[in-house]
Amino acid sequence: MSPRKSSTSSGNLTHRSRYLGIEVAGAPFVSPRWLERALGERLAAATSSPGRVRLIRLEGRRALVEVNHRVARLARSAWNAPMPGPTGTPVTISTAKTWGTLLKGKAWIRGRTTSGTGDGPAIDST
Repeated sequence: MSPRKSSTSSGNLTHRSRYLGIEVAGAPFVSPRWLERALGERLAAATSSPGRVRLIRLEGRRALVEVNHRVARLARSAWNAPMPGPTGTPVTISTAKTWGTLLKGKAWIRGRTTSGTGDGPAIDST
């Protein structure tokens, strides 16, 4: 028997992050603080235990948001809708992709890919 842990031991983690790529349209400027708060409130309204919503990066109209893997699907459905922006102007959020690694999400936000052959497979890209 090998002294190493089996690969299934990673399934015992209580928090596995997922990184959602989102695109923001409508308002000319959305502050990172407002966006993180608005996404957190939207997710909290959709589930009883939303967990933490953390904005990793906002560049232009693209943003990368970290959520717990248990609420990633709910976050996608809760965030794909217009909402009132910070100045009252409607803001439309659309989730583009979901990744299990931060590296791929950061590559997407920069507009590049890690392999150079497309965006690559995403977790739950439906």
